[in-house]
Amino acid sequence: MPISDHIKPEPNPPLTRERVIQIRELYAEGFTVARILAQAQTSLGTLYACLDGAPFGVDGEQWPLLPRRRQTLHKKRRALKADATSLANRLTRTAERQVRDIEVRLSARSQSPTDRERDVRMLAQLARTLRDLRMLSIAEQDDIRKAQGASDEPARSVEELRAAVARKLEAVIADRDHGAG
Repeated sequence: MPISDHIKPEPNPPLTRERVIQIRELYAEGFTVARILAQAQTSLGTLYACLDGAPFGVDGEQWPLLPRRRQTLHKKRRALKADATSLANRLTRTAERQVRDIEVRLSARSQSPTDRERDVRMLAQLARTLRDLRMLSIAEQDDIRKAQGASDEPARSVEELRAAVARKLEAVIADRDHGAG
């Protein structure tokens, strides 16, 4: 019997004022994030929401922001390549991510009609953008092939191909006749 059939993880308990205070105190005292998550039985997103002072519940209390121990945003990143292929790839990934976000919003069915219309128009624009990026990619691949010396013309003439096929047929017939005799 697989373990997953009879052992299920317990869901995190509901977030209460006491648990928010506990999470904030543990973080302020310098406990590791992993230890806080285990002790408070919470998720990483909930932990950072508590540190950011997000109110919980309908009449949730607003907490003061706790400064993060280390800066995780706005870190220096490696320089991006400036070539056209790299730019096209980044634009494609960005457009695909936006399409996924719009699809999620449209599937929620809780949008106002104006928001739905805006998302549908944006989706059409992204489809055109992805089509243009694909055409750019195809054109660039053709340019690379031509630069490497490949051409669209067949490598051999029709007469050369006929001669090669005739030689191969003669060899097959000769092998068959030689094996039978």
